[in-house]
Amino acid sequence: MSVSTALVALAAAAPEAGALRLGDRRWSRAELVADVSFAAGWLSARLGTTTSTATGGQPRVAVCLADPADQLIWALAADRIGITAALLDVRWPLGQLAQALDQVAPDLLVDHRPPRDARETAATGTELAGDYPEGDWISLTSGTSGAPRALLRSRASWTASFPAFSRLTGVRAGDTVLVPGTLCSSMFAFAAFHALSVGASVRLLPRWRPILADAAAITVAHLVPTMLADLLEDPRVCGVRPRVAILAGATLAAELHARACTGWPETLLVEYYGSSEQSFVTARAGGAPGTVGRPFPGTQMQIRDEAGHPVRPGAPGVIWTRSRYAAKGYADGAPGPFQQVAGWVSVGDRGRVDSSGVLTLLGRDQITTGGTTVDPAAIEAVLRGAEGVREVVVLGMAHSRLGEVVAAVVECRSGCSLSSLRRYAREHLASGHRPRRWYAVEQLPRTGGGKPARADVRAAVEEGRMLPLS
Repeated sequence: MSVSTALVALAAAAPEAGALRLGDRRWSRAELVADVSFAAGWLSARLGTTTSTATGGQPRVAVCLADPADQLIWALAADRIGITAALLDVRWPLGQLAQALDQVAPDLLVDHRPPRDARETAATGTELAGDYPEGDWISLTSGTSGAPRALLRSRASWTASFPAFSRLTGVRAGDTVLVPGTLCSSMFAFAAFHALSVGASVRLLPRWRPILADAAAITVAHLVPTMLADLLEDPRVCGVRPRVAILAGATLAAELHARACTGWPETLLVEYYGSSEQSFVTARAGGAPGTVGRPFPGTQMQIRDEAGHPVRPGAPGVIWTRSRYAAKGYADGAPGPFQQVAGWVSVGDRGRVDSSGVLTLLGRDQITTGGTTVDPAAIEAVLRGAEGVREVVVLGMAHSRLGEVVAAVVECRSGCSLSSLRRYAREHLASGHRPRRWYAVEQLPRTGGGKPARADVRAAVEEGRMLPLS
C-alpha cells in the first residue's frame, strides 16, 4: 500500500487526528488528504496521461522548494497519482541545483506552494479516490563526499521496510515524530513517509535550531548525531525527552552515546546504518556503542575483499548487501560508486563483522602515509572522545615525502587546544595514525541532512580557508 493510500484510509477512520505541523501551521488527517488531493489534481491535469520525454516511462516532477511541509504535500500528491517525484532545495548553490535538475530530467518543475482550493486544479479530492499505479521515487545522495547524485528507486523499496522499521523502533499510531531536516534528505523523507503511514503525526522544522525542537511535544525524534549533541548541550532546551531517538547519518560515538544515556535515561536509542543507494544495512537498539548492529531484517550482508570474495569474520573489507530495499540505479544512468552485481549492491563502504554478526564501520576512503594505510573513520571515532571535540573530519593531505599525511579538522566546543588534542592523540592512537595537521572551526560545513560535507571541508583546507589550530 502506498503512503498516500494509507493516509486516505487513516483519515477516513479518524479525520480530526493530527497529521502534520510546521510552526503555527497544522493539518488534521482530513485536511492533509484534501491538500494532497488538490495538489494531485493539479499534477494530474498536467502529467497524468503523459510519459516522460526523457525516459519514456513514468513522468517526472521536480519540486524545488525550501518549505518542508510544501515538499511533503507535493511528494504525497505525486505518490497519489503514480508519477515520479524528486525533492530539490532552492537554497542549494545554483551549480548544484542545476546539476541535480540535469540528472532528474523532469517533465515538470514545481516551484510554488501546493494549491489549496478546488478552483486552482482540474480535479477535486473525490475525483482522485481511485487506484493509480505505484510510481517511483528519486532521492538525492547526501553529498557528503561530493556532489549529490539522483537515485531512482521504487516506492515499494521503502514501504517494504516499514513493518520491520516499526518493530525495531516502536513508532506507532498516536506518536508525534520529529523530522528536523530537509526532506531532500532521504533519511528525513523516509522518516516522514513512515510516520504518516502508521498513523503518527509529523513535526517538521523550518530549519535546524534546537530551541525549535523544544517547542514541539515529541515522542520520537529522527536525528543525526550532531543534532543529538545540540539537544543535549543547549541549556535552553529542556523539554525534549523522546521515548525513542532514532540516529542515522553518521556513527554514534561512544562518548555521545554515554551522554545521551545520562541526559535521557528513559529514551530508547536506536541506530541504523545504510546508504541512499542500499537503504537499510544494519541496525541496533542497545548493543555496543561504536558499532552499527546486525543486518536489518530482510537484508543479507557480506564483507568482501577487493577481488569480491567473502572474508573471514573480523577481517576488514567492502560491505555488500542484498535486499528488496535497494535503489534501482542512478536516475541519469551515469556510472558512480553504486555497484550492482548479481543482485548484490555496494557503495564501497568498508567494515568488519565480528563472530556474532555485529558490523563496525571503517569508512570508505583510506589514507596511505609513509607506507602505512590508515582508516579516517577509525581515527575520527577516537578523536570524538577528546575534550572539547564536537565533531571531526579526518583527511589525507598530499605530502612530497610521505605521499599523504593525516589532517584533522575539528569542530570545537570549549577546552579545545592544540596541545590537548596532540596529547590525546599520543595516548590513544598509533604513531602513523596521529594527525600531523590540525584545523579548528566553530562549525563544519554540512549537507542538507546534517552530515559533515567532506568535499567542502577538503576544499576549504586546500584553498587556505581554514586556519591551522595553534
